[in-house]
Amino acid sequence: MQRTPGGTVAAVKGTRESRSYRSIDLGHDSDGKLRLTYLRCDAGTPCKALWNDLDGRRATFRKLALPRCAVSTAPSQWRTRVAYGLQCTGSAANRKRTGLYVKNGSRAPKRLPRPKDAVRFGVDQIESVDLRGTRVAAVAADIYEYSFSETVAGTGIRSFLAAASEGDSDENAGGLAIESAATHWTLTDAEHAGDPAEAIVVRQTGDCLQRERLVSPPDATERFEAIDLAIDGTTLYLVKPGTGIVTHAFTPDPALICPQERSHSRGPRLCSDAASRRPSPRVGRSVAVT
Repeated sequence: MQRTPGGTVAAVKGTRESRSYRSIDLGHDSDGKLRLTYLRCDAGTPCKALWNDLDGRRATFRKLALPRCAVSTAPSQWRTRVAYGLQCTGSAANRKRTGLYVKNGSRAPKRLPRPKDAVRFGVDQIESVDLRGTRVAAVAADIYEYSFSETVAGTGIRSFLAAASEGDSDENAGGLAIESAATHWTLTDAEHAGDPAEAIVVRQTGDCLQRERLVSPPDATERFEAIDLAIDGTTLYLVKPGTGIVTHAFTPDPALICPQERSHSRGPRLCSDAASRRPSPRVGRSVAVT
C-alpha cells in the first residue's frame, strides 16, 4: 500500500496480491527518482526481490544471490548501489557466506563485515537493511540482535546490542533507518514477564546512543505503540498499529543524552536495558514513506 502526501491510501501501481510482502524499502534509482523495493513471498515459491517505480513498472532484481543462497531482505537501493542480506545453505563453507552484501552496478556482490560481537556469537542472519549514500545499516539477528552501520567499503563500523530474547524476555529489532552518515535509528519491540510491552526507539550518532521508551498502557488494544520507523530528513515516522504512519517527536531519556564534548570517547554509551546486558556464549523488517 502507498500513502501519498495528500493522504490517499491505495495499492502501489504494478503490484499484485501476495501471501506477504515481508520486507520493503524506499530509495532512489540511478536517476535519483523514488524506487520501491520489496520481497514478495508467494505460497509454494521462494521469495522474490523486486523493484517498482511507483508508476506501474516493476522488475525482479538479477544477479544478487550467490549459489545456494537466497536474498533475506528487501534490497535497499541508492543510485547504482544495492544493499541486502543473503542467507546461504549447504556446506559449512557456503553457510559462512551468509551476511550483509553491497552490489554496485554490474560489479560482483561484496560481503561487508559484521560487528565483532555478532561474529563472536555467530549472529549472521540479516533481517533489515538500509542504504543512504555510501553508508549502509543493518540488523543481524539470532537470540541477540545487533544494529550496526558502516561504509559501503566496510569501514567505520558502529554497532550496539539492540535486542535480546532469553527466558521470559522477547525482543525484536524490527525497525531500521539511516538519517545521515553519522546517524541511524532502530526500533525494538520488547516484552518481559510481569512488565508492560514497550517499543524502544534508539538513535545512534557516532558513539552516542539515545533512547526513548514507548510503554503500552494497561488497557491498550494493540501490543505495541509502534512496530516500525522511517526517517525523512530530520522527521521521524512511526508505524502505529491501529492508526497507521504518524510523525513522532523524539524525546530521549535525559539521563542518556551524550554531551557533545564527550562524543569522541571510546565505545557507544548506554541505550536500552538490552544493550547493557552482556551476551552469554550460548548464542548460536522497514517502512517506506513517500
